[in-house]
Amino acid sequence: MLSQLNKGPMRVSLTLQGCFGGVVAARYDTCDEPVSLVSYSQLGTDFVITAFSVHPLSSIKEAHLAGDLIDSALELEALKHNVKQLLIVPPGKSTAEFVREYKFNPFVMGLGASSQTTTYIN
Repeated sequence: MLSQLNKGPMRVSLTLQGCFGGVVAARYDTCDEPVSLVSYSQLGTDFVITAFSVHPLSSIKEAHLAGDLIDSALELEALKHNVKQLLIVPPGKSTAEFVREYKFNPFVMGLGASSQTTTYIN
């Protein structure tokens, strides 16, 4: 288990590969080897995961945490680039499969709040 070797929080980093995709990796602050990483491309309004890996020494709990962090980072990138859904090309297959749809609520994210009026109750 990597957590026994690495103390501290797990963080995610995004490396852009041009304007059409990149690599998202989750790793401990004290270790250069990622717990998990995905390579993705943007095709129109879709993100497509083309490759992924999980460190062989990571526990199931660590892999899930890394996956959640990576998913959050991809969701933030989707917001920036108006991406609507996430697809994955599983190993050994040539067609992409649906993973999830991105739905953004602008009021939760603070967008559109300037058009609202404030009412004070005394």
